[in-house]
Amino acid sequence: MNKSQINTTKENKIMTWMVRWYEYNKYKIPVIFTLLGTLLFTLFLDFRTGGFTFRSHIASIQMVTSKIIGFYLFAIYLIAMIQLFNSMSFSKKRSPVSFFLFLILNTIQGLLVFSYVKTFFEEAVSRADYTIPSYTHMSIWIMIIGMVFYVVATVFAAVYVNWKYVKIEE
Repeated sequence: MNKSQINTTKENKIMTWMVRWYEYNKYKIPVIFTLLGTLLFTLFLDFRTGGFTFRSHIASIQMVTSKIIGFYLFAIYLIAMIQLFNSMSFSKKRSPVSFFLFLILNTIQGLLVFSYVKTFFEEAVSRADYTIPSYTHMSIWIMIIGMVFYVVATVFAAVYVNWKYVKIEE
């Protein structure tokens, strides 16, 4: 066997594995993207250990005068936890009702993330003594990237919803 035949054989094995993985796990893809988005939203909470301090969301909201931003952060975290379990339920049933709940909660999540991010920029415009610190930029990007994962999960959920779903009594 020459080198090109070996590479072709490896590529065929990889493609076969990818197709097999996709066929077996395609209904879990919304769960995977929701899990990644939820981890992004929730793992980057502020903490202090020894001589190291990590600042992100909490330090960011303490710098602004708007009190509603704390609610936005709380609601984003709460919906992220609910969505994780909702996506698991959707991957099992793929029912239209579960999909619409998934879509509505992700839409609310998107509006909350937009409001959260917008609050920092409004604060920078309205106050001369406030500039957006680097850890706030990181917090903003974490929220945006997490929301992108949620949008991708919603797209996959829309593709895999079973519109002919009939609930079977057990």
